[in-house]
Amino acid sequence: MPTNLQEPESVIANLAGNSSDCRTRFRSLSALLGVALIAVPLGYLWFRLINNLRLEWTTNPQYSYGSIVPLLCIGLALRRWFGTRANPSNFTKTKSGLILFLFFILTLLYLPTRLTEEATPEWRPLQWAFGIEAAGLTLCVAYLFKGGELLRKLVFPVCFFLVAIPWPTLIETPLIQALARLNASVVVEILGAIGVPAMQHGNVIEVGTGMVGIDDACSGIRSFQSSLMISLFLGEFFTLTRLRRLILVPVGFLLALGLNVCRTSMLTWIAAKKGTAAISQYHDQAGLTILLVCTIAMWGIAWLLKHFQSKTQYSKAVLVSHGPPDNSRSVASSGGALIPSFSLLLWLGAVEAGVQFWYHSLESRLAPIPNWSVTFPTDNPTFKELPITATTRSLLRFDDGKQGEWGEASGIRWQGFYFNWLPGRIAGYLAKRHTPEICLPAAGRILRSGPTLVMLNVRGVDLPMRQYVFESGNRVIHVFQCRWEAGASKDAYIAQESARYNLVRAIWAGRGKHGQKVLELIASGIDDPVTAKDALVSELEKVVKVDALSVAQNH
Repeated sequence: MPTNLQEPESVIANLAGNSSDCRTRFRSLSALLGVALIAVPLGYLWFRLINNLRLEWTTNPQYSYGSIVPLLCIGLALRRWFGTRANPSNFTKTKSGLILFLFFILTLLYLPTRLTEEATPEWRPLQWAFGIEAAGLTLCVAYLFKGGELLRKLVFPVCFFLVAIPWPTLIETPLIQALARLNASVVVEILGAIGVPAMQHGNVIEVGTGMVGIDDACSGIRSFQSSLMISLFLGEFFTLTRLRRLILVPVGFLLALGLNVCRTSMLTWIAAKKGTAAISQYHDQAGLTILLVCTIAMWGIAWLLKHFQSKTQYSKAVLVSHGPPDNSRSVASSGGALIPSFSLLLWLGAVEAGVQFWYHSLESRLAPIPNWSVTFPTDNPTFKELPITATTRSLLRFDDGKQGEWGEASGIRWQGFYFNWLPGRIAGYLAKRHTPEICLPAAGRILRSGPTLVMLNVRGVDLPMRQYVFESGNRVIHVFQCRWEAGASKDAYIAQESARYNLVRAIWAGRGKHGQKVLELIASGIDDPVTAKDALVSELEKVVKVDALSVAQNH
């Protein structure tokens, strides 16, 4: 008789054990797939948003701090997840129906946002809409996935990302310009007190050795935005009460502005003693020093606020635990987020396919255009080439650029600027960044009229010239600026380039990725705008050159 036969009860127990192991593995695999299904659409949303903002972070020094904000958001989220337990009060009472309604609305809004973003990624209100949609959908899914406790933990880390989105131009430009002028006026007073003659012209300070722009001497004015980021981060890191967080924000602003005044005063004093070229030797070191001092000081202030925060206030703000949060609601029971997440994934795929199809069909019908460029009159005895600073190259990142000035026998004095961007996503983004109505008032010029759109045909090329009239001291200067898009029709241009229509019309005109050129001519020594326009037409015939081969191919 064989002796290795198992009793029936043992066989049944082994089968039951194997079945239990299989069910456990199946549940684990199902949970993992569920988490992946939730993470993929949300991850794609954040990838699209960060990819859009990446150009601003890498090309605009004012928002260079944005690249570290995603890492700070992840750190704050992990700190809340492993270090604190939320007070399950208001969020746990939120109705799932309301969350699903918000989820549905934000999902639908992604279509017009993505369609417009593909053509005008630099439009800041659109970037804010994109950011709000990504943050809102993330928080909705968090509630559907794990309930109010997870929602409460993620609200601040997710919304903290919004500090990395550039402020709308209508808010940022007047505010920053006003702060820059205030900075310049205070510096002029400080220099006068120590015996250094200085005069303010808008955002420019004139000293004995030349002109010092606030952008050169104190690009640190950008710390106004970064100080907000630091204040909010430290308030969360030290788990300060709401009142103390509100105190920390204006303290950070005042500290940043005070340090900027010190930095500008030092660099302007160096320019007055050693020449404006000497600023470049100390500019970066001064900026790094200011950043470190501001961060250390803010950290110390936040620590003091935390130190004097009473235990009663602290206990009301957050209850500290000593381990991971109570995940009494398991992933397997969080199926309420799976169907919305799967629907979001399908919707994102459909929107992306539709957007690519839409713009590909539009751009396939673009008419070929002549290849043109600008050649300044170097044979003119009065011509002088103007060097392009490293700051300008870093900000604009053009593929070809030149600057110069020259005079005519009639007494008209010209300044010319020409920049060319080859086809690519970054072309349209950078070509639209700087316009005369923003840059020249910062240098102390007063805008008297414009812009007025003047369509000129030069050697078969339609050039949309926008005419401005500025006052500089006791003289009038006429500014003609042209931003030309390869393949764009005459109807695509309007006088106010930053107008909402001009931003939205790109949905029907294409993405502007086929090359951009900016030509700006500034005329002085003439008062009448009509006479200035006639002189412009004559000058364009001299400086605009068209490739004869490209003209022949187009015909």
